Amino acid sequence: MQQKHRPIAESFIPSDFNPHPLLKNKHVQTIGGVFLRKNLDCAYVEEGVGSFTKVLQAIASIILPSSNKLLGDAALGDDSTNTFWDERQRITSCCSQDFFSVDIKYASERKTTYQSVESNGLVVIIHGLESNSNSSLSTDMAAAYHNDGLDVVCINFRGCCGTPNDTLGGYHLGFTDDLRHFLKVICNLWDENEMFDKRPIYLSGFSLGANVVTKCLGELGEAAFSVYNIHGAAVCGAPFDCEKNIKCLDSPGFNRVVYSQNFLKTMKKRAQDQLDRHCDGDPNTTAFDYHGVMAANTVAEVENAFIAPVYGYRDNVDYYRCTSCYYYLPGVAVPLYIINAADDPFFDSEFYPIEETVDGGSFAPVKLLRTSHGGHLGFIFHQLEENETSQGKVASWMPLELARFIRHVGESQ
Repeated sequence: MQQKHRPIAESFIPSDFNPHPLLKNKHVQTIGGVFLRKNLDCAYVEEGVGSFTKVLQAIASIILPSSNKLLGDAALGDDSTNTFWDERQRITSCCSQDFFSVDIKYASERKTTYQSVESNGLVVIIHGLESNSNSSLSTDMAAAYHNDGLDVVCINFRGCCGTPNDTLGGYHLGFTDDLRHFLKVICNLWDENEMFDKRPIYLSGFSLGANVVTKCLGELGEAAFSVYNIHGAAVCGAPFDCEKNIKCLDSPGFNRVVYSQNFLKTMKKRAQDQLDRHCDGDPNTTAFDYHGVMAANTVAEVENAFIAPVYGYRDNVDYYRCTSCYYYLPGVAVPLYIINAADDPFFDSEFYPIEETVDGGSFAPVKLLRTSHGGHLGFIFHQLEENETSQGKVASWMPLELARFIRHVGESQ
């Protein structure tokens, strides 16, 4: 299977991300991507003083919040805060004790649940940490795929849809359970619903979601294609080795003050909610180290006190080693495109696993684009070519690049 799909990944020619030289700073890209992605005057920068003036005006309007919105890229409102999606479905989890929600965008007239009359397939998007389907990046990616005639769903991890989940925990870096369960739901529809056609499935995701997608493909191996009809995947901000990355995210200075602290606020709140809901509010619960969570000064300390015990890992290091997607790359059997920035402030810049890709001689059909700039999931302020305009572009550069790969896969098979 790898031999069959390797030429598809290898033949894809990545585009160049070319940010304006005055706006390529990794923190400007990271923070700007959260707040300015949907502003086409910021997603793309045209020639001339007028265009740059619009960018400066947009940047000046940003007030760094003390809330969780900065890092998680999460518009954490209720269900009524976003009108992008056409429909929401609640799915009982594989253990039958919890649930997760998926939001759907149909490419054309709705034919049946998860499928429109005329679509080229289904894209499943997995969001990042403390994010959801309403985030600017989730909807930007969905818009890019939808523009190519694809039905799109975004899986909201447990507890991320605006309604608390029913069991302790929720999700983590390697939590592939809900994605795999959703794939089984789609497979069952092929047999149980005569209106539901068997069309190609594609996976996509960002940050933590990119890790989940890549790990899932590595776990499934050839079954991704032969059983689940997954034809390819495209992700951004894949945290290849989280044991290395956590040292960058929690490093003293700007990263800890701005990024790590914003994550800490939402992670501690989630742990408190879990304690109150599932542990009778007992701070001395044996389910996890509540006092350790509340005293934590770094993300690593929270993951050691909460994630590791809840999910059965020895500690946070064991958690990183068991879930980091780098270890699953050799098992990927369908074309996979990964876009990462060399200046991503969350990741170890020295770690670049080119040897696990087609360009490094690997058998796995994995294509990796490592841009010089872009920060963590930013990729905005892209300079357009001469005589090119942002008019007609439905999304920012990175989602359109991911969609271009999916289109390449579809045309190659």
